[in-house]
Amino acid sequence: MKPLWLTSLLLVTAAAWADSPRLLSAGSGLTELVLALDAGDHLVAVDSTSELPAGLPLPRLGYHRQLSAEGMLAQQPSLVIGSEEMGPEQALALVRRAGVQVEQLPEALSVEQLQHNIYRLGELLGKGEAATALQLRVDEQARALAAGPVGKKVVFLLLGDGRSVQVAGHHTLADSLIRLAGGDNPAAAMEGYKPVAMEALVAMAPDIILVSRRHLEQQGDPSELLRQFPLLRRTPAAAAGAIVPINGKALIGGLGLSTLAEAERLHQDWLRRP
Repeated sequence: MKPLWLTSLLLVTAAAWADSPRLLSAGSGLTELVLALDAGDHLVAVDSTSELPAGLPLPRLGYHRQLSAEGMLAQQPSLVIGSEEMGPEQALALVRRAGVQVEQLPEALSVEQLQHNIYRLGELLGKGEAATALQLRVDEQARALAAGPVGKKVVFLLLGDGRSVQVAGHHTLADSLIRLAGGDNPAAAMEGYKPVAMEALVAMAPDIILVSRRHLEQQGDPSELLRQFPLLRRTPAAAAGAIVPINGKALIGGLGLSTLAEAERLHQDWLRRP
Protein backbone atom coordinates (compact mmCIF):
# COMPACT_ATOMS: atom_id res chain seq x y z
CA MET A 1 0.00 0.00 0.00
CA LYS A 2 1.38 3.40 -1.00
CA PRO A 3 1.03 6.29 1.48
CA LEU A 4 -1.91 8.56 0.59
CA TRP A 5 0.38 11.53 -0.10
CA LEU A 6 2.41 9.41 -2.54
CA THR A 7 -0.69 8.20 -4.40
CA SER A 8 -2.01 11.76 -4.71
CA LEU A 9 1.27 13.05 -6.07
CA LEU A 10 1.37 10.28 -8.67
CA LEU A 11 -2.09 11.22 -9.95
CA VAL A 12 -1.26 14.92 -10.13
CA THR A 13 2.11 14.58 -11.84
CA ALA A 14 1.56 11.86 -14.44
CA ALA A 15 0.50 14.28 -17.19
CA ALA A 16 3.21 16.79 -16.38
CA TRP A 17 5.96 14.17 -16.65
CA ALA A 18 4.85 13.26 -20.16
CA ASP A 19 5.22 16.82 -21.49
CA SER A 20 8.88 17.61 -20.83
CA PRO A 21 11.73 16.55 -18.55
CA ARG A 22 11.39 17.89 -15.03
CA LEU A 23 14.76 17.75 -13.36
CA LEU A 24 15.68 17.82 -9.67
CA SER A 25 19.44 18.23 -9.14
CA ALA A 26 21.06 17.46 -5.79
CA GLY A 27 24.71 18.46 -5.57
CA SER A 28 26.49 21.70 -6.43
CA GLY A 29 28.86 20.11 -8.95
CA LEU A 30 26.09 18.38 -10.90
CA THR A 31 23.87 21.47 -10.90
CA GLU A 32 26.82 23.40 -12.37
CA LEU A 33 27.02 20.86 -15.17
CA VAL A 34 23.28 21.02 -15.84
CA LEU A 35 23.52 24.80 -16.24
CA ALA A 36 26.67 24.50 -18.40
CA LEU A 37 24.77 22.11 -20.69
CA ASP A 38 22.08 24.78 -21.12
CA ALA A 39 19.48 22.58 -19.42
CA GLY A 40 18.57 25.01 -16.64
CA ASP A 41 15.06 25.37 -18.05
CA HIS A 42 14.40 21.74 -17.07
CA LEU A 43 15.24 22.32 -13.40
CA VAL A 44 12.32 22.33 -10.96
CA ALA A 45 14.30 22.24 -7.69
CA VAL A 46 17.82 21.91 -6.32
CA ASP A 47 19.49 21.09 -3.01
CA SER A 48 20.91 23.66 -0.60
CA THR A 49 24.51 23.30 -1.86
CA SER A 50 23.66 24.28 -5.44
CA GLU A 51 24.31 27.79 -6.71
CA LEU A 52 21.89 29.27 -9.25
CA PRO A 53 22.01 32.38 -11.43
CA ALA A 54 20.04 35.33 -10.10
CA GLY A 55 17.35 34.94 -12.74
CA LEU A 56 16.57 31.34 -11.86
CA PRO A 57 14.89 31.20 -8.43
CA LEU A 58 13.96 27.61 -7.60
CA PRO A 59 12.81 25.68 -4.53
CA ARG A 60 15.64 24.34 -2.37
CA LEU A 61 15.07 20.98 -0.74
CA GLY A 62 17.76 20.92 1.95
CA TYR A 63 21.14 19.23 2.12
CA HIS A 64 21.77 16.65 -0.59
CA ARG A 65 22.42 13.86 1.93
CA GLN A 66 19.23 14.58 3.89
CA LEU A 67 16.47 14.85 1.29
CA SER A 68 12.89 13.75 1.94
CA ALA A 69 10.82 11.72 -0.49
CA GLU A 70 7.77 13.93 0.08
CA GLY A 71 9.77 17.10 -0.58
CA MET A 72 11.22 15.70 -3.80
CA LEU A 73 7.95 14.33 -5.16
CA ALA A 74 6.11 17.57 -4.35
CA GLN A 75 8.18 19.17 -7.16
CA GLN A 76 6.80 16.62 -9.65
CA PRO A 77 10.19 15.59 -11.10
CA SER A 78 10.60 13.06 -13.86
CA LEU A 79 14.34 12.75 -13.22
CA VAL A 80 16.37 13.14 -10.02
CA ILE A 81 20.14 13.36 -10.37
CA GLY A 82 22.80 13.49 -7.70
CA SER A 83 26.12 12.08 -6.64
CA GLU A 84 26.66 8.85 -4.74
CA GLU A 85 26.35 10.96 -1.59
CA MET A 86 22.71 11.83 -2.33
CA GLY A 87 20.28 10.32 0.11
CA PRO A 88 19.11 8.88 2.35
CA GLU A 89 18.54 5.65 0.43
CA GLN A 90 15.12 5.12 2.00
CA ALA A 91 13.91 8.41 0.50
CA LEU A 92 15.38 7.58 -2.90
CA ALA A 93 13.67 4.16 -2.83
CA LEU A 94 10.29 5.84 -2.29
CA VAL A 95 10.95 8.22 -5.19
CA ARG A 96 11.81 5.28 -7.44
CA ARG A 97 8.62 3.50 -6.36
CA ALA A 98 6.71 6.56 -7.53
CA GLY A 99 8.03 5.94 -11.04
CA VAL A 100 10.66 8.68 -11.02
CA GLN A 101 14.04 7.96 -12.60
CA VAL A 102 16.85 8.42 -10.06
CA GLU A 103 20.44 8.66 -11.31
CA GLN A 104 23.40 8.73 -8.95
CA LEU A 105 26.64 9.57 -10.72
CA PRO A 106 30.03 8.64 -9.26
CA GLU A 107 31.78 11.31 -7.23
CA ALA A 108 34.46 12.51 -9.64
CA LEU A 109 37.95 12.68 -8.18
CA SER A 110 39.64 12.97 -11.57
CA VAL A 111 39.15 14.82 -14.84
CA GLU A 112 38.47 11.47 -16.52
CA GLN A 113 35.54 10.77 -14.18
CA LEU A 114 34.26 14.32 -14.65
CA GLN A 115 34.29 13.76 -18.41
CA HIS A 116 32.30 10.56 -17.94
CA ASN A 117 29.72 12.39 -15.83
CA ILE A 118 29.39 15.11 -18.47
CA TYR A 119 28.80 12.45 -21.12
CA ARG A 120 26.19 10.68 -18.98
CA LEU A 121 24.35 13.93 -18.22
CA GLY A 122 24.35 14.73 -21.93
CA GLU A 123 22.64 11.39 -22.53
CA LEU A 124 20.08 11.86 -19.78
CA LEU A 125 19.18 15.41 -20.79
CA GLY A 126 19.32 15.03 -24.56
CA LYS A 127 22.27 17.45 -24.69
CA GLY A 128 24.83 15.37 -26.55
CA GLU A 129 26.33 18.21 -28.60
CA ALA A 130 26.56 20.53 -25.61
CA ALA A 131 28.21 17.72 -23.61
CA THR A 132 30.84 17.22 -26.32
CA ALA A 133 31.61 20.94 -26.36
CA LEU A 134 31.88 21.03 -22.56
CA GLN A 135 34.18 18.00 -22.58
CA LEU A 136 36.49 19.80 -25.00
CA ARG A 137 36.53 22.88 -22.77
CA VAL A 138 37.35 20.80 -19.70
CA ASP A 139 40.09 18.98 -21.59
CA GLU A 140 41.69 22.28 -22.60
CA GLN A 141 41.61 23.51 -18.99
CA ALA A 142 43.18 20.29 -17.70
CA ARG A 143 45.89 20.33 -20.38
CA ALA A 144 46.79 23.93 -19.54
CA LEU A 145 47.15 23.06 -15.87
CA ALA A 146 49.22 19.94 -16.60
CA ALA A 147 51.62 21.93 -18.79
CA GLY A 148 53.20 23.74 -15.87
CA PRO A 149 53.36 21.76 -12.62
CA VAL A 150 55.45 23.52 -10.00
CA GLY A 151 55.50 21.07 -7.11
CA LYS A 152 55.04 23.42 -4.17
CA LYS A 153 53.67 21.81 -1.01
CA VAL A 154 49.97 22.54 -0.50
CA VAL A 155 47.65 21.35 2.25
CA PHE A 156 43.93 21.82 2.79
CA LEU A 157 42.73 22.26 6.36
CA LEU A 158 39.16 21.52 7.39
CA LEU A 159 38.37 23.62 10.45
CA GLY A 160 35.79 22.28 12.87
CA ASP A 161 34.19 23.54 16.06
CA GLY A 162 36.58 24.74 18.71
CA ARG A 163 40.17 23.88 17.91
CA SER A 164 39.58 20.74 15.82
CA VAL A 165 41.52 20.63 12.54
CA GLN A 166 41.61 17.94 9.89
CA VAL A 167 43.93 17.71 6.91
CA ALA A 168 42.88 16.38 3.49
CA GLY A 169 44.70 13.24 2.48
CA HIS A 170 44.47 10.90 -0.51
CA HIS A 171 41.09 10.16 -2.06
CA THR A 172 39.60 13.54 -1.17
CA LEU A 173 38.40 16.21 -3.55
CA ALA A 174 40.79 18.69 -1.92
CA ASP A 175 43.71 16.41 -2.80
CA SER A 176 42.43 16.17 -6.38
CA LEU A 177 42.26 19.98 -6.57
CA ILE A 178 45.83 20.34 -5.27
CA ARG A 179 47.23 17.81 -7.74
CA LEU A 180 45.22 19.25 -10.61
CA ALA A 181 46.63 22.71 -9.89
CA GLY A 182 50.17 21.33 -9.97
CA GLY A 183 50.85 21.21 -6.23
CA ASP A 184 52.22 18.45 -4.01
CA ASN A 185 50.07 17.38 -1.06
CA PRO A 186 52.38 16.26 1.78
CA ALA A 187 49.35 14.76 3.57
CA ALA A 188 48.59 12.39 0.67
CA ALA A 189 50.09 9.46 2.58
CA MET A 190 46.91 9.59 4.69
CA GLU A 191 43.53 8.37 3.44
CA GLY A 192 40.59 10.78 3.58
CA TYR A 193 40.32 13.55 6.16
CA LYS A 194 42.32 12.97 9.33
CA PRO A 195 42.81 15.00 12.52
CA VAL A 196 46.22 16.62 12.52
CA ALA A 197 48.38 17.98 15.33
CA MET A 198 49.96 21.35 14.71
CA GLU A 199 53.43 19.86 15.26
CA ALA A 200 52.79 17.34 12.46
CA LEU A 201 51.52 20.09 10.20
CA VAL A 202 54.64 22.19 10.83
CA ALA A 203 56.75 19.14 9.94
CA MET A 204 54.99 18.95 6.56
CA ALA A 205 56.34 22.46 5.84
CA PRO A 206 53.51 23.52 3.48
CA ASP A 207 54.23 26.43 1.16
CA ILE A 208 50.49 27.11 0.83
CA ILE A 209 47.65 26.40 3.25
CA LEU A 210 44.13 26.22 1.81
CA VAL A 211 41.08 26.86 4.00
CA SER A 212 37.40 27.08 3.10
CA ARG A 213 36.47 30.74 2.62
CA ARG A 214 33.42 30.34 4.87
CA HIS A 215 35.47 28.81 7.68
CA LEU A 216 38.20 31.41 7.34
CA GLU A 217 35.62 34.20 7.52
CA GLN A 218 34.28 32.63 10.72
CA GLN A 219 37.79 32.95 12.14
CA GLY A 220 37.90 36.58 11.02
CA ASP A 221 41.02 36.54 8.85
CA PRO A 222 44.29 34.60 8.47
CA SER A 223 45.88 36.51 11.34
CA GLU A 224 43.14 35.28 13.70
CA LEU A 225 43.82 31.72 12.52
CA LEU A 226 47.51 32.21 13.39
CA ARG A 227 46.57 33.58 16.81
CA GLN A 228 44.42 30.52 17.46
CA PHE A 229 47.10 28.13 16.20
CA PRO A 230 50.41 29.91 16.85
CA LEU A 231 52.54 26.96 15.71
CA LEU A 232 51.31 27.62 12.17
CA ARG A 233 53.58 30.67 12.17
CA ARG A 234 56.49 28.25 11.74
CA THR A 235 55.27 27.10 8.32
CA PRO A 236 56.60 28.56 5.05
CA ALA A 237 52.97 29.31 4.15
CA ALA A 238 52.51 31.65 7.11
CA ALA A 239 55.86 33.33 6.47
CA ALA A 240 54.86 34.01 2.87
CA GLY A 241 51.30 35.12 3.70
CA ALA A 242 50.01 32.14 1.73
CA ILE A 243 46.97 31.11 3.76
CA VAL A 244 44.49 31.01 0.91
CA PRO A 245 40.67 30.94 1.11
CA ILE A 246 38.92 28.77 -1.46
CA ASN A 247 35.31 28.17 -2.42
CA GLY A 248 34.18 25.36 -0.12
CA LYS A 249 31.34 24.41 -2.47
CA ALA A 250 33.98 23.46 -5.05
CA LEU A 251 34.76 20.54 -2.72
CA ILE A 252 31.23 19.12 -2.52
CA GLY A 253 29.84 16.32 -4.65
CA GLY A 254 32.88 15.58 -6.77
CA LEU A 255 35.21 17.40 -9.10
CA GLY A 256 33.27 19.94 -11.15
CA LEU A 257 33.61 23.20 -13.03
CA SER A 258 34.06 25.26 -9.86
CA THR A 259 36.80 22.85 -8.73
CA LEU A 260 38.56 23.44 -12.03
CA ALA A 261 38.16 27.19 -11.60
CA GLU A 262 39.68 27.03 -8.10
CA ALA A 263 42.55 24.88 -9.41
CA GLU A 264 43.24 27.48 -12.12
CA ARG A 265 43.23 30.30 -9.56
CA LEU A 266 45.54 28.38 -7.23
CA HIS A 267 47.87 27.60 -10.14
CA GLN A 268 48.01 31.13 -11.53
CA ASP A 269 47.92 33.21 -8.34
CA TRP A 270 49.99 31.08 -5.97
CA LEU A 271 51.78 28.10 -7.48
CA ARG A 272 53.44 30.04 -10.27
CA ARG A 273 54.86 32.61 -7.89
CA PRO A 274 58.65 32.43 -7.51
